[in-house]
Amino acid sequence: MGKRQIYYANCVNFVDMKKCICYLLVGLLYPVSLLPLKVHYFFSNIFFFFVYHVVGYRKSTVYINLARSFPHLKYGEIKSLARKFYRHFADLAAETLWYVAATPRRLAKRVRLEQADILKVLYEQNKSVVLLSGHMGNWEYFLVTSVYADMGLGGYPKNRMAIVYKALENSVMDSFFYGVREKHRFGGLVESNRIARFMAQHRREAWLYALVADQSPLPGSRYCVDFLHQPTLMMNGPEQLARMMNCAVAYYKMNKEGRGRYLITVQPICNHPDELPEGGITSAYAKLLEENIYEQPEIWLWSHKRWKRDVEKEMHKAK
Repeated sequence: MGKRQIYYANCVNFVDMKKCICYLLVGLLYPVSLLPLKVHYFFSNIFFFFVYHVVGYRKSTVYINLARSFPHLKYGEIKSLARKFYRHFADLAAETLWYVAATPRRLAKRVRLEQADILKVLYEQNKSVVLLSGHMGNWEYFLVTSVYADMGLGGYPKNRMAIVYKALENSVMDSFFYGVREKHRFGGLVESNRIARFMAQHRREAWLYALVADQSPLPGSRYCVDFLHQPTLMMNGPEQLARMMNCAVAYYKMNKEGRGRYLITVQPICNHPDELPEGGITSAYAKLLEENIYEQPEIWLWSHKRWKRDVEKEMHKAK
């Protein structure tokens, strides 16, 4: 057997092994996922104690992020807010496990949607829309509102909606979560490095593209905004895609109404990208996300190392 055949054989073996591990994970987690959500929340209380009091998962990152974002708060208030975040973080883990086997009807009952008529008008105009959100609440419920509404989300049919996701560094976990998301499939899951080509292929059709866009950007970001009291680099992609394809842009606001219950509100940013100057879409998105965070700060993902890059160095590279 030649070197090329051996290489391909090893690739196939790796893929098969990855599939086996994913099936094993699903086989182990699926029976647990079938338990009522109340039972999952019981284990969430235990998980909170372990993560917050025992392990202290990324505690320094959480405290630093909160202190810089809320400079007016005293240490005791920061500590209280961090505790609330970890409570929500534990619930998020419980809801994600329950989500593996949850039925469409049960999922749909956890979410309430408002002001989706904004999207209906755009669809009637045969206009594609980039729907931006952040790591607020349970961002996996991004799927729920679109899949289980009878007419899709805001009039966009289910086969005209795409969730843009970033692949996880751990390929096994990425395959696992992709499988869970694909279980509730509709228009499609599109990896972020393929979205530009995907949009170009469907540029004559009205599509809804949903993106969670508050991650720390890759090197070379040229958009910098004042966000949570500090200069913050933002991802280039969402604005560039909207301008390239002449898409409308809206914000997908999420608030927590109770344990496992969320309110989602659609807020317009622009109907035509040229209505705003260069960087205007990104600035408007950052402002809406900031307002969303200030309303319920404990449900944003504070454990993410959002400000890990030097802003001045990155902006210099982008020039």
